[in-house]
Amino acid sequence: MAPAALLCLIVGCHRGGNPTGSNQPGTAAPRRVVALGRLDPAGGVISISAVPGERLLAYCPGVAEGNTVHAGGQLAKVASYDLRQSQLEAADLKLKLAKTQHEQQLAAAKAQLEQAQAAKAQADAKFRETQSQQLQLDNLKEASSIAEDNYKDLQRLHSSDPELVTEQQLRRRGNELQKALNDYHAVAATLPAALTAAQKSVEAAEANVKLAQQNLEMAEKVDQTAAAEVERKVAEQSLDQSILQAPHVEGGSTEFRVLKIMVQPGELIAQIPVLQIGDVSHMVAVAEVYEADAKEIAVGQAATIRSAAFAGKYSDGAVGSPGGIHGKVTYVGTMVASPGLTNRNPLAPSDRSVVEVRVDIDPKDKEATAEAASRIGLQVTVEFGERPGATASK
Repeated sequence: MAPAALLCLIVGCHRGGNPTGSNQPGTAAPRRVVALGRLDPAGGVISISAVPGERLLAYCPGVAEGNTVHAGGQLAKVASYDLRQSQLEAADLKLKLAKTQHEQQLAAAKAQLEQAQAAKAQADAKFRETQSQQLQLDNLKEASSIAEDNYKDLQRLHSSDPELVTEQQLRRRGNELQKALNDYHAVAATLPAALTAAQKSVEAAEANVKLAQQNLEMAEKVDQTAAAEVERKVAEQSLDQSILQAPHVEGGSTEFRVLKIMVQPGELIAQIPVLQIGDVSHMVAVAEVYEADAKEIAVGQAATIRSAAFAGKYSDGAVGSPGGIHGKVTYVGTMVASPGLTNRNPLAPSDRSVVEVRVDIDPKDKEATAEAASRIGLQVTVEFGERPGATASK
């Protein structure tokens, strides 16, 4: 290899030849950037973890490397699952009992209010009945007055003519007068006390109604089921920690592939993930472009992903060769950082900073996507095409 060609390969760029074949002085082909990258699912590799210190109980049926799992589906359970399931069942039973008790308390409070209202109605009726005795008292007073007048008239007649009004008639009329007076005085003596008692009964009934209403409001507000519902929610969340699930996001991925199982059933879970999954229906190459070359990259720019590991029509990883997987730049990062990929060329510089560039593989190209999905994490070479709108420099 000539020194100039070797230098171009080391710095990660490539100058293509004059496409017209012209050797006119002062013209040069547009600069072509080449960078290292890695293959990843568009949504990234998702690590599924559990609480450290737990023991992995078992994987759910169908969960194995290379298999497909559905979003939100269960992947595995840890050893505390059975205990937490029992705790959730106990919380469900406690919540059910609390709801039953609350319903009974509400029913009792409503019945108490209805009874108090009925007693109030009776007290009101008794009070009105007692008030009506005032009319009776007035009638008795009038009757006794009439009886007294009649008795006096008979007395005068008896005095003037004993044969016209006999002694017996006079005594009978005197007895009627006494009876009328007795009835009047009896009612007059008891009516004030009866009115007072009836009024007190009404007031007591009103107080009972008010107390019953307060008890009903308290029963409605102080609901023991709220605490039981919180306990059940805590138990449910605790159980969820014992179940490893594939993520589910509205409008997100619906299926994932199990990429790697890192913990086997029976093993203790540490800081490392239990397994890794990813949506391989959309693949990307994340390229690390040297900061000096980043200005040559733009969204929409064509790129070719190359690797000697590719098979079939995508094989031949040499820059400029026919093979490779075609993609398009969808993101150019703005943060400059140290490279995360290592150039296998021992002569390549290692102290350069890079910018992350994402190259999407068309998801409609099922063959290319499948080829990339079979080599997730593969380090590749990304060859960027001519930047849109670029012209040859003079």
